[in-house]
Amino acid sequence: MLDLQAAAKECKHLSGCRAVTAFVGTDFQKNQEYEFRFVTGIKPCTADPEYRTVLLPADSKGSLRGQWGGPVPLEVLAAQGATLVRENPPIAKFDGFLSDDEIQHIMELARPRFVRSTTGMTYDSGDSRTSETAWLNAQQDSNDAILANITARITELTRLPHEHMEPFQVVRYQAGQFFQGHQDYLDAQEEQVCGGRVGTFFMYLNDVPEGGETHFSKWDLTITPRKGLALLWWNVNYTALQHGIFGGTKDEDAWHQSLPVVEGEKWVVNRWLHPYDFLTPYFEGKLR
Repeated sequence: MLDLQAAAKECKHLSGCRAVTAFVGTDFQKNQEYEFRFVTGIKPCTADPEYRTVLLPADSKGSLRGQWGGPVPLEVLAAQGATLVRENPPIAKFDGFLSDDEIQHIMELARPRFVRSTTGMTYDSGDSRTSETAWLNAQQDSNDAILANITARITELTRLPHEHMEPFQVVRYQAGQFFQGHQDYLDAQEEQVCGGRVGTFFMYLNDVPEGGETHFSKWDLTITPRKGLALLWWNVNYTALQHGIFGGTKDEDAWHQSLPVVEGEKWVVNRWLHPYDFLTPYFEGKLR
């Protein structure tokens, strides 16, 4: 069994830009060889080090499979059906990403869970966001095959495993409701073990008769809600992200808002993406 304690002690001595230390061990209970890496990011690893890691099955050559190398190249996304609605920085859209059955399933799970939406790490339910939110809990719904299939497809498009994604956040807007201008990246998360929300995978569950567009004011870009459509954008400097730099590079131009719904309802889903494991420390109460 890999000695995680000894590895953690080693991590405390690492600092600097993207320093990496690798350890190899075997989980005898699962009969699986692992490579264990500490990735410090651009600052010394001062948080709980066992979470600033990538822990993945090793292949026969001992290299890491799935070690995040940054965003999927745009030409690969295009081959997987993406259309670029903006090139620099890129925003990719995926028509028909969600099927009707998947959409109905998400809605059925979310309906009994809706509460007033909040903002940021302070969970403020002020006037800037007037919608309702339902979280599809990654523990409660962990055996849900439909959600797992959706997550697997997001992984293909982002190279990030589900542990690096926040749970499905379903948001419902009634007529007159909105979300004022904001950036998904939360500065308060940057020094936490998960790192900030480097990316957003955003899905629309229905057509909206009027209103409810997603508007990126600094890019002069407006997206009309369309059932099954998904968007992928990055909340940090794209060039830095391609070089594996995640911290201190928030892209202020990724500012966006949900315009008021004029007629009908608007249903959307957020999957926020992190450079490090989010779910493990989240469910252990290690995130502030």
